[in-house]
Amino acid sequence: MMNKIIIAFLVVAACGCNSGNTSKTIKVTKPVEHITATNDQQDRRNKSEAYCKQHNIPVYSNPNALFVDPESEVVIRTKDEVVDRALALCYIGVKSEGLEQEFLDKFDKAFNISSKLSPKEKAYATAAHPTEQQKIDANWRYEGLHVMLWALGYIDSLSYPNQVCNVANDVKIINNLKNEGFRQQAKLRSKQEILDQADLILRLHWACVSARLDNKPSPGGLDNSVVVERHYALNWLIKYMNQAWDDIETNT
Repeated sequence: MMNKIIIAFLVVAACGCNSGNTSKTIKVTKPVEHITATNDQQDRRNKSEAYCKQHNIPVYSNPNALFVDPESEVVIRTKDEVVDRALALCYIGVKSEGLEQEFLDKFDKAFNISSKLSPKEKAYATAAHPTEQQKIDANWRYEGLHVMLWALGYIDSLSYPNQVCNVANDVKIINNLKNEGFRQQAKLRSKQEILDQADLILRLHWACVSARLDNKPSPGGLDNSVVVERHYALNWLIKYMNQAWDDIETNT
């Protein structure tokens, strides 16, 4: 029964992640000046800036600011934490598609979702009549799911963030492996790999913010909403400011 229901969902989900992300507000913070970068911080920045230049994206000019924390100071999330977060995000995204409660209940039971939801997610999941903005916000969480699947080794790479993820493909990964298989076959990426992506998305997001402040379109064809969601997910993975999922900041 689960397979039949998920197939019906996949048809709907293929059109997911396209709603306007009107809830996203830009937070601009003054960077901490005069950071003495470690070797890995500087190497990471150099690689990210080279990537930006290849895609005609401006780079931040201050050489002593805008760094992710060095590897020695970062403790990334555990595999089980990332698996649980992926399942929660998948469920929240599925609910945003407007599927019947019967399907959602089966999904919850099969993957023990209720125990994995954040407080805000629980409020949305139990809302009899969620607002349109809640639905839009939840739909965009598919982008966070995409990042989690990458971090768990189920996706080879995070592509250039100029378009939304393929929701149907991402959901199939979880549906095909089922609860135990999804957890057991996951292989968490290294701290270095995750920090590399965190540094890159920080710089891509800075470029989007800078462009918007100048009333210009996002550079390099970047999708600002995809960038924001990816930044959010990666900051959670690296425990940015040790914040819980509902409280993640994406400062630039």
